[in-house]
Amino acid sequence: MNTPFFTWAAATVLGLASLATSTGALAENGYLVLNTIALHFENTDERNTLTPGVGWEYSPSSKLGWHAGTLSDSFGYQAYYGGLNYTTKPRFNNKVRFLLGGTLLHKQYKKNADPETKLVPLPAVEFRISRRSVLNLSGSPQVDFGNHRNNAVLFFQFKLQLL
Repeated sequence: MNTPFFTWAAATVLGLASLATSTGALAENGYLVLNTIALHFENTDERNTLTPGVGWEYSPSSKLGWHAGTLSDSFGYQAYYGGLNYTTKPRFNNKVRFLLGGTLLHKQYKKNADPETKLVPLPAVEFRISRRSVLNLSGSPQVDFGNHRNNAVLFFQFKLQLL
C-alpha cells in the first residue's frame, strides 16, 4: 500500500467520523494525540526511542470510537495509523480507562526493510492527569510464531482535549 493512498484514507476516515459525531460529543470525547516515546525491550540500540507524531482520537466511554494519525516510527520512517477502539467507563475514582481495538498501521517493521501495512491490536490504559489531559500507555508483548517475530514495546502518548 503506498503512502499517499494511506494518507487519503486516514483523512477520509477522520472527516467522515467527525461528520457522524455531534460537535459536543466530539469535544467531550475527542483528543489531540501527541506520540512521544517508544520503549523497546530488545535491540534498543537499533531503534529510536523518540517517536514524535500527532493524531486525533475519539473515545467515548462504553462506546465505539476511532483514532488516526502519523508518527515517526522507531526506525525514523513516517508511519500512518487509523482504526477503531472501545473504551471502558472510568474506574478508580474516574482516573483510569482501558481501551481495546484494532489499528491499521503502515510502518517499517524491521531495520532496512520496506514499510508494510498490518492490522495490529490496540490494548491501552489511560491515566487522567488533569481535567483535559491524559497519559496513554499501550504496546505489544513479544510474540514468536511461525516466521513472525515481534519485539516487545511500550508506547507513551499524551492526549489533550482542546475543545
